Amino acid sequence: MKFITSREVRNNPSQFRQDVERDDVILTVGGKPFALAVGIDEDEIEETLDILRRLRALRAMSRMQRMAEARGVSGISSEEIDKEIREARKSRRPA
Repeated sequence: MKFITSREVRNNPSQFRQDVERDDVILTVGGKPFALAVGIDEDEIEETLDILRRLRALRAMSRMQRMAEARGVSGISSEEIDKEIREARKSRRPA
């Protein structure tokens, strides 16, 4: 894996393309990572997007589990979860 600044990408896009063809590339701005560039084949775009979407969902679930554990609510029952969902939905309904 290689780290590349957004400035490097702008100044030398052909080098960026070569780097992505060889390995995954982390793009940085101000020294902090903000995006991941992954090489793909033209006929694998949809499959790759599907995998990335599933990964995002898994990350969201993991984040929610950590938050629930930190708040001490990781052991609540299904009934309590359903009640929370109903209450949240009621609060979003227009008056």
